[in-house]
Amino acid sequence: MTQTAQVVICGAGSVGVATAYYLAAHHQIRDVLLVDLHPPLSQTSAKSGENIRAWWPVQPMVDLANRSFDLMEALAAETGNAFHLEKRGYAYATQDAAGLQGYLDHYRSLARLGEIRIHDRGATGAGYAAPWESQPSDGLDGADVLLDPVLIRQTFPHFAPTVQAVVHARRAGSISAQGLGMLLLERAKAAGVRELRGEVVAVETKGGAVCGVTVHTPAGPQHIETRNFVNAAGPFANRVAALLGRSLPISTVFQQKIAFQDTLGVIPRNAPFTIFMDRQRIAWSDEERQEFASDPAYAWLLEELPGGLHIKPEGGPESTWIKLGWAINQRGEEPIWERPGDPAFPDLVLRGAATLAPGLRQYVGRLPRPLLHYGGYYTKTPENLPLIGPLGVDGAFIAGAFSGFGTMMSCAGGELAAAWVAGAELPSYAEVFSLNRYTNPTLVETLSRLARAGEL
Repeated sequence: MTQTAQVVICGAGSVGVATAYYLAAHHQIRDVLLVDLHPPLSQTSAKSGENIRAWWPVQPMVDLANRSFDLMEALAAETGNAFHLEKRGYAYATQDAAGLQGYLDHYRSLARLGEIRIHDRGATGAGYAAPWESQPSDGLDGADVLLDPVLIRQTFPHFAPTVQAVVHARRAGSISAQGLGMLLLERAKAAGVRELRGEVVAVETKGGAVCGVTVHTPAGPQHIETRNFVNAAGPFANRVAALLGRSLPISTVFQQKIAFQDTLGVIPRNAPFTIFMDRQRIAWSDEERQEFASDPAYAWLLEELPGGLHIKPEGGPESTWIKLGWAINQRGEEPIWERPGDPAFPDLVLRGAATLAPGLRQYVGRLPRPLLHYGGYYTKTPENLPLIGPLGVDGAFIAGAFSGFGTMMSCAGGELAAAWVAGAELPSYAEVFSLNRYTNPTLVETLSRLARAGEL
């Protein structure tokens, strides 16, 4: 069976759906076929942390994030906030205030990030809006740096008394990833975008340009004549790129989370998404240490672990659920659809989180049931910037490598991918997100260095 489409998009995750929407909404390209073997928003998109932020250590990411925020705020305003955008911010907590200086100097050097406001000892919170005072429509940006121990205790009473500083990034918060994705999908389909359930198994070219796509469907193979193909296959982007003889500079890393009911009320329901910046070693018992040391598969649990552990109240004020995550895995692997988690992770992340929020220690060895333990792939480039733009074959494009930030960047990323496909005017940040950046090794090295300077 043969059909035609002006554009075929492989991958119906957050970014693929957004690309289809912006092709229809901004460029009146409605003859778009969205192809996926599984239902929309059901792989990595279904495991999103649902967090959003404009606080990034590299200028192009600040620009892309701010654009995504602008688009989401406009959508929220016109739909009565259908996808539950909230802006309580991000709280970055550390036990080492002295080590913040270089970090803050780096962020001060970035444009369009906003003012960094210092609340030192004795400030008593003057001019500081607590997380629960923020509204989706407010114009807060930049960050408030809390150094006053009294203010820290008042605002974050669940933190350990050893916490010396909190960087409260303001243009940040959370959304419903499924709510946003389904809103864009429904609007795209209303404009004429079609879905096809199946697996892209071939991308045909003629004269060095895309001319067709073959999809295996439950009803048999289908051939789609098209001149435009977008690879938005998430963790499977390299497999799809190989169909065109291309290889992408990306790896896939599996990261895990847990969620459970905080029946003891340790984490306040109005707390923002919180990241513990500090590296740490888990205080295992002597017996546990001996056990781990004797097993090469688990000896790494005795090592110093990276910062970046995060805690988030999940659901509304009546909910008791909290989510804990920690991107400790750095090993790339070949992705599979249903990847099981590491059975050691729930106890590990709980103990790590208890360093920041000591009340969580009450759950060690007695995590409430049901316990949700799940994970998703971070598909990333070495410098941790996404790839959006031409794929090196005429009519082929990539919208991928959204490493843990697919939901928050989906609007701006989809808008940019759509502009490339449509041949429309591009924003100033477009080139740096394309594969063209790899023609400039100095630029790539600089981006990598700047990302490390501001990372957690």
